[in-house]
Amino acid sequence: MAGVAILLSWVICEAGGVTLQSVDFSSLPGDNLQLVLALSGPVAPPRVFHTENPARIALDLPGVVNGLEKKSIPVNTGGAQSVQAVEAAGRTRVVLNLTHMVPYTTQVEGNRVIVTLQSGTGRFMTNPPASVAAAPFSTSREARTRRIENIDFRRGEKGEGRLLISLSDAKSLVDIKEEGRKVVVRFTDTELPPRLARRLDVMDFATPVQSIEAEPDSTGARLNITPVSDEYDYSSYQTGKLLTVEFRPLTRAEKEEVKKKTFTYAGEKLTLNFQDIPVRSVLQILADFTNRNIVASDTVQGNVTLRLQDVPWDQALDLVLKSKGLGKREEGNIIRIAPLDEINKQEEDELKAQKVVEDLEPLRTEIIQINYTTAEDVKKILVGTTERTSESSSAPGIGGQMTATSATTLDVSQSILSGRGNVTVDPRTNQLIVKDTPRNIEKIRDLVRQVDKPVRQVLIESRIVIANNDFTRELGSRLSLNRATFVQTKRGKQFSQVVTDPVTGQLTQQPWQQNFSGDTATSGDALVDLASTAAAASGGSFGVTFLKVGEYLLDLELSAAQIEGRGEIVSTPKVVTADQTEAVIKQGQQIPYQTTVVAGGGAAPNITFKDAVLELKVTPHITPDDNILMDLAIKKDARGVPDTPQGPPIDKREIQTTAQVASGETVVLGGVFEGEQRSNTNKVPFLGDLPGIGFMFRRDTVLDTKRELLIFITPKILDQSVALR
Repeated sequence: MAGVAILLSWVICEAGGVTLQSVDFSSLPGDNLQLVLALSGPVAPPRVFHTENPARIALDLPGVVNGLEKKSIPVNTGGAQSVQAVEAAGRTRVVLNLTHMVPYTTQVEGNRVIVTLQSGTGRFMTNPPASVAAAPFSTSREARTRRIENIDFRRGEKGEGRLLISLSDAKSLVDIKEEGRKVVVRFTDTELPPRLARRLDVMDFATPVQSIEAEPDSTGARLNITPVSDEYDYSSYQTGKLLTVEFRPLTRAEKEEVKKKTFTYAGEKLTLNFQDIPVRSVLQILADFTNRNIVASDTVQGNVTLRLQDVPWDQALDLVLKSKGLGKREEGNIIRIAPLDEINKQEEDELKAQKVVEDLEPLRTEIIQINYTTAEDVKKILVGTTERTSESSSAPGIGGQMTATSATTLDVSQSILSGRGNVTVDPRTNQLIVKDTPRNIEKIRDLVRQVDKPVRQVLIESRIVIANNDFTRELGSRLSLNRATFVQTKRGKQFSQVVTDPVTGQLTQQPWQQNFSGDTATSGDALVDLASTAAAASGGSFGVTFLKVGEYLLDLELSAAQIEGRGEIVSTPKVVTADQTEAVIKQGQQIPYQTTVVAGGGAAPNITFKDAVLELKVTPHITPDDNILMDLAIKKDARGVPDTPQGPPIDKREIQTTAQVASGETVVLGGVFEGEQRSNTNKVPFLGDLPGIGFMFRRDTVLDTKRELLIFITPKILDQSVALR
């Protein structure tokens, strides 16, 4: 039967036979408000959505004709301002304008659509079943299942920024309001998945939004939206499970217009029409209307003429006071009215009396233990001590050298102590001894509790990797002509070689052996010496006598060498430091250098030392989103070659930078890659280019060298709870 009723209502709506006839509203117990939309026939459940800024509830009635005489119906009760009905595109949209967003329910009963606005806190509900219309708003199990599915950001056609939030439950309770310079979106009893708990920088979209930070809250989840400037206007609306918060850029003129329209008075409205009535009588009328206690000074005199129609009572009171030069001070449920000069004089007298009481109040001495910082630093905060840096010149004139000096000054205006209070430090026990009035000591204790907190610590690990890949190949030859005399023996051919003695310069004969395999060992001056220098060390050579003419031998020696080298140097300095505290760790050697110092009319040798060390210098700063912003200076110096008479050179590798890295992540700060490729040929002109035998008069060298420097950094925030245990 329910399906038949819905189908019948849909057919009637499509036929265009249903008309919106009237809108009635009535107050319910508990300051609730009920609005009843009466129609000429049954309708399908309307499509309902709401917006947070401005606070509105919209109901779309498809196939319904607007039969109301007025497009806007004033309500002005129960948080509702007015009801508007507009017909377009075959449907009628009913909009409820609210002073602020409140929980609501909608339901259909025959020819009526009932909207109930509730004054208490709760969850937004649309189209609840009849069996659960009076049930509690939510259960703990339902609250735990609500979560945020996704967070996205897009740019509109006119430069507006749209924050799109996908919810698992369309009935999630959302609260949007401005807090300082930020717009905060709170989701009650809604879970934020860890993958969405992050900060989005949307500055590049060129919208009024600078960043969006999603984080879990004690009551659910919250989104902190930071705008670029104050020149924006925002609104929000929800369609099903999609919540959209839109930020529209404003010009300065539009911003001023918005400020003018901003209404700061929220009192109950009233109508006043008086001619030349005493001001004291107007105050009496307002006191009776608001049921508040109003005390008027004897100096409040004069008459006023006013005609106010539907004006909040607090605005009417301000208008009357401004017209007569009066002021007000609220203390609980009492409003005190007097001329401004009199009020200012009374407040000044009260301050003077309070000062006298403080001067006469007995002093008390208390000892405050400092746990996580030094008592001397806390004392500087209490007494207002500041460091002042000044520059002074050592000599007059332009050429005088400027030197900076720092001095400690006492700024009494920044002191937390009273005029009679004082504080001393016990460095042995790290305690403060405070002598002051009891009231001021309590303020000092509150301040110390906020300042004396454990500082989070950071482990910073750096890795410096130096990798090299060297390749060298040489091919060469040596051609020599030697004179030899042969002697026949039983063991084979034995001959002697005539050489020149290097000491006496005379010709001598030296035995020379040639075996049957043809291997020779020659000595004498080379005709062409282009042998490989690398082969001399490695022994990669081959010699042969390939021509004998009379007493002379023509010898050829071929040499070849190939050298490959690969190396990797990894340095890993680590250091632990507190937040915003500089830390330095270094390891290495000091290299002596010889210099000359002129003293006493002569030059005397002097030895100085320079550091060639591995050094890590860092100052970390932990951001609110647990990223680490670091000022870094990393060095990897080493002793260079070759040595000079004054001392060896120093190979420097250094980087100075500022980087922001998430805790536990590794980032490459920088790197240097060096590559060298060289091919050399030494040859005898013309002969080295001959085909076939040119290799005898040529030496080829190929060199390929690669070096790479990489610097990594990995910061980690230490678990403070583990450190405390």
